[in-house]
Amino acid sequence: MDRKEFLKKSILSLGLSPFLFSSSPFGSLGAEEEEESIALPSKVKSVIFIEMMGGMSHVDTLDPKPNSAFGKVSSSISGLSVLEPFSLTAKQLHSIGIIRSTWSEEGDHGFAQMLLGTGYRMTEAMGFPDIPHFGAVIAYAKKSKVKSSYFPSYVTIGGRGGKNGNSGFLGIDYSGYHVGNVDEPIQHLNPSYGKFAEDRILRRKDLVSFMNEEFSKTYPTKESKHWKNMLVAAEEFRNSKNIDSFRISLEDEKTRARYGTTWQGKAMLLAKRLAAQEVPFIHISIGGWDTHTGNKAQVTKIMKETDMGIASLLEDLNNTGLIKQTLFVLSSEFGRTPDVGSRDGRDHHPKVWSTLLGGGPFTKGFVLGETDETGSKPVNPKEALHVRDLIATIYQAAGVNPDGSLTNSFGRPFLLTTKKAKVYEGLF
Repeated sequence: MDRKEFLKKSILSLGLSPFLFSSSPFGSLGAEEEEESIALPSKVKSVIFIEMMGGMSHVDTLDPKPNSAFGKVSSSISGLSVLEPFSLTAKQLHSIGIIRSTWSEEGDHGFAQMLLGTGYRMTEAMGFPDIPHFGAVIAYAKKSKVKSSYFPSYVTIGGRGGKNGNSGFLGIDYSGYHVGNVDEPIQHLNPSYGKFAEDRILRRKDLVSFMNEEFSKTYPTKESKHWKNMLVAAEEFRNSKNIDSFRISLEDEKTRARYGTTWQGKAMLLAKRLAAQEVPFIHISIGGWDTHTGNKAQVTKIMKETDMGIASLLEDLNNTGLIKQTLFVLSSEFGRTPDVGSRDGRDHHPKVWSTLLGGGPFTKGFVLGETDETGSKPVNPKEALHVRDLIATIYQAAGVNPDGSLTNSFGRPFLLTTKKAKVYEGLF
């Protein structure tokens, strides 16, 4: 490289301002210019991320131990057993794999959800208040150079805690489009009452545009420009030929029955439809896992409503071939303590938990790591996967350079993963 390039890279590595080498007052290393440096060649089109919010008990779901509250069931991975709450999903595990050694230092919900959502610990992210969720980064890498009408590139379903749906400095184009009602995910396409002719809708749009234009003349702010762009995006979304991918009612009755009538089952069916449409990031949040009391009853309730949907999703991804272009991830912000007290509760346990991972370039049917006899810690530290390494590995598989960087809204270079993060190559 020439001297200028060498100095630029050296200054970025020191965390100094990239504006020193800018020919523009707005900087030359903005997100649009940096996209090429974070995108890698990949056949992966979509990521389905199922977040078990609150801390899923690994010893009651995916890592059988003598102190588990449920019995073991065999899985479709030879020699691997899981627990009864995942009995249907167990039959589909051959198409993905399992990590039984995910860990972190974060035992607080907020801190742990920040880490799982970004790959950064809260203390590491203090200098980046506008840090995006890693789903928004993947959406950006997949969509920022695509010149087409608006269609969501990041969809959130379920809970909205942590960094879920937050696009940070990447802007509103990559923030999560939230589905609150899986039976009717797309609402307000028409006025709230009566049947209005298209010309009346157009007149309303023209009126809003006129008011926005007049306002912008007096107050030419960045926010007014964003608002104008949102109206354009809404109109493009309303007229999109792909909008039916949000309508699970178009699935045949037999398919809908396989996924189940719970919102979790319907969310999995919606995720399959969105993955078929190549939506880059689909985020399903399932809460209720903070089982300090009534652990067994709560795990039973959640998985009775969820297991059927996850199993059907994996079955369909595998049978249709979508698994080749779709990553599947199921994890939690931490596990639960192996010991159950008199209140039948398990407390926060970040030292180890289980993650399901597969699709795309990952090896099918892998098992990474194991825990000790009680499920308290990983047996082999070399197979222990920190959350930052999990995010880096997902980036790599999804076609995003985990060593890449972007420039945030303060003009600071932002590394997609910390320097401590390592891709676990053995899963590919």
